[in-house]
This record gives sequence, C-alpha cells and structure tokens, in this order.
Amino acid sequence: MEHTRTQDDDLTATFFIKDPDSGVSGDCETFYSTDRDSWLVQGKRCGPQVAAQLVSLADDETYLEVSNRTMDAFVRKYVKENHGVDLA
Repeated sequence: MEHTRTQDDDLTATFFIKDPDSGVSGDCETFYSTDRDSWLVQGKRCGPQVAAQLVSLADDETYLEVSNRTMDAFVRKYVKENHGVDLA
C-alpha cells in the first residue's frame, strides 16, 4: 500500500481504491484512508455555483463529486475488508 506523509498536516494517507473505469490514468476519483480514522477523497473541482448550493460549507471545508461507479467500488471493498462480506 502507498503511504504519503503530508508536510502541513499530521496524518498518513494510504491508497484505498480508485475509479474502476479509470485505467492507468492518474486523473481519477480516488479514496485514501488515514491514520486519523478518516478518509481523503481525490476528485475534480466544481465551481462556485455548486458550492453555493451546499449547506453550511465552512471556509476551511471543501467538497467534490464522486461517481456512482466509484462509490459502488468503495462500498464493496470497504464491506469486504471490514466485515468479511463479498457484495459481488
């Protein structure tokens, strides 16, 4: 597994899963687990019109859109690794 220690935050990100339709491209939605019992999500930025629709988005918060196929892959892997159930 790939570990990346950030310089500005005290956490370690570990690759978990990426968009299953992304091929070898590094340009895709990707989930990382952290050693702070949280998740980081890599994805495309949306503009200010999308941000304006979100409720209570704080100045230090952000958001991104993740496709259904990536969420499906994430949930299947998460359930299998954490609960031993293969949803396939």
